[in-house]
Amino acid sequence: MNKPSETLPAESLPADKQAFVRSRTDKYFTKSREVVERFGDRTVTYGVFLRRGVICAVNPAIELLRQYYPEGAVPLRITRLYEEGAFVPDQKPLFTYTGSFAALLELETLILQRCGVACVSAYNAFKMATSMKKVAFIDMHARHSPGDDLSLLAAYGASVGSRIAKLSGAVGFVGSSQDITAPFYGQDKGLGTMPHAIIGYAGSTLRAAQMYVETHPEDNLTVLIDYFAQEYTDALEVCRWWYHDYLPKDPSGSRTLS
Repeated sequence: MNKPSETLPAESLPADKQAFVRSRTDKYFTKSREVVERFGDRTVTYGVFLRRGVICAVNPAIELLRQYYPEGAVPLRITRLYEEGAFVPDQKPLFTYTGSFAALLELETLILQRCGVACVSAYNAFKMATSMKKVAFIDMHARHSPGDDLSLLAAYGASVGSRIAKLSGAVGFVGSSQDITAPFYGQDKGLGTMPHAIIGYAGSTLRAAQMYVETHPEDNLTVLIDYFAQEYTDALEVCRWWYHDYLPKDPSGSRTLS
């Protein structure tokens, strides 16, 4: 396993950063920037907070702020109030940033997008992992994320929460279902179970497991047993096959469990 990644992949940016930001920000921020430019800019300080307690996972937001803040504006100052992975109480600022009001106005939407998803995902993953410390979780949120941006942020946050949970002895998250988010968990490739459709294709839960093992003999396999609503019998059938017919025997005749 590799060292988990703690940054998001670089975004594919158009040449015009202003156009990139302005096409994605809430329109009232653009209109407010125009007001400030007309009546005079000021140096301001923002504090970013969430209404509920979360785990701090703000690296993506801070990276974006540094990337899109204009070089010629009043120097940007960012103050972290919590380290990545720290618990942040309700409505307490995670970090503050100071700079040109006109330059910062249109960045608010993009900054908050990257704070909310990541920090809530971090907290949820932490609570899951610490509530069931012996369970190894796989991040399989991808099908619920409309696009790479949300998927990457949610996976980054979950990896932060998992990392903190591991400090208390939890197994935590061991991987992701996607190759693109696998590096957050120290993996090169995605992990997973099996889709229900392959069980229908195979005709039985046992046959689906056999097909998977034959095709991917090096994988750790988790078999779904609820396709036919015969969870007990299907689970027992797969386990009997696995133990009696598939597992190799050592010279003493005992089964070898790996």
